[in-house]
Amino acid sequence: MAKRLTSYRSNIITPTKDGGLLTLEDHIISVQDGKILSIHPFTRHDGDWQDYRDSIALPGFIDLHTHISQFHIRGAHETALLPWLENHIFPAEKLCENYDYARNISTLFFEDTIKKATSFCVIYTAPFREAADAAFEVASEMKVKAKIGMSLMDNNSPEYLTHSTDYALSNSIELDEKWRDPTLGHIFSPRFALSCSAELMRQIGKYAQDNDSFIQTHLSENHDEIRQVIKAFDTNSYTEVYESFGMLTKKTILGHAIHLSDEELDIIKQSGASIAHCPDSNFFLKSGVFPYKRVKDKAIPFALGSDIAAGTCLFMPYHAKMMNYTQDDSTLISAEEMLYRITLKSAEILNLDERIGSLESGKDADISFFKLPQELDFSAQALSPFFFTNDIFELKQFLIDGNERL
Repeated sequence: MAKRLTSYRSNIITPTKDGGLLTLEDHIISVQDGKILSIHPFTRHDGDWQDYRDSIALPGFIDLHTHISQFHIRGAHETALLPWLENHIFPAEKLCENYDYARNISTLFFEDTIKKATSFCVIYTAPFREAADAAFEVASEMKVKAKIGMSLMDNNSPEYLTHSTDYALSNSIELDEKWRDPTLGHIFSPRFALSCSAELMRQIGKYAQDNDSFIQTHLSENHDEIRQVIKAFDTNSYTEVYESFGMLTKKTILGHAIHLSDEELDIIKQSGASIAHCPDSNFFLKSGVFPYKRVKDKAIPFALGSDIAAGTCLFMPYHAKMMNYTQDDSTLISAEEMLYRITLKSAEILNLDERIGSLESGKDADISFFKLPQELDFSAQALSPFFFTNDIFELKQFLIDGNERL
């Protein structure tokens, strides 16, 4: 039996496949059975409607890289990545060995993503099966969308987080077989090369390629990290480690990827892998500046991640602003590209651009309505203040699969 048709009268701003922008003033978005049934001018509408004429309608945001088990320690500062992990992150993740604790932090995390109009997250949990199970179960109950993976650590890690290669691999495979839905599915999540044995990475690469599974990991975030990886694996570059173990595929998402040679960028380009750019996190830990121009020139796909807890919040427009602010030259990043990198480009990387990432007929009804400040009139120009002064835009309503969440 079909659900009731609901129509929303508003002003639409949505990205297009070419990275452009479509603006539609005073239009009706009709939603039924979790999908956008149609979008048309109000002058052609016949029937009831909900009034969001004072708002802009945007697609639900997509967070391409975040850590659910670190949610409680945002803002815990340290001088660099590796001491930050040792002093703050690893002890915090140890708490998620407790299933009840992991459920609670997962609930708080997803409640906040809803408040921030994020409809899809790509998530690392702590390196415990309990943490991954809790995250999946809460996401399913709350009807939010995600790819979730247990951080994998079988080498060169604190004893209280280190598991056997078999534990890491077998539990990940079980999760991959259990959670296969495109909008709530598993992603293999070897934390980074320093925490994973050669055997684990080799097995993950083979399984993921054989089963068309997603992989996420961290790459070249910090100079000390890179030096240690090159020494540990006796290799020319960090990227070659992942390449040698078959971990670079069209379904691989590489977090950070800051300090890369041209040869490494070529390897990533040829593999079809994508990058999750985490500007707030890079700035917070002083890890370095993302090579925006070089990555774009190579046409390597990239989109944005909050990277909680080195990232300081879950609001993706803030991270889009930080993408702009953290470039150290005269690089200009337009508001339309900022929207694209937190919506449709992420959807393309996830192979979900036919379902999410923009407001179009037939797509999932993941829609946010932000109230325009009184001093602003609706036009494409409203998008710039939305990103740069987003505290003056109130989130009035948020839909995931057509369900009103506020």
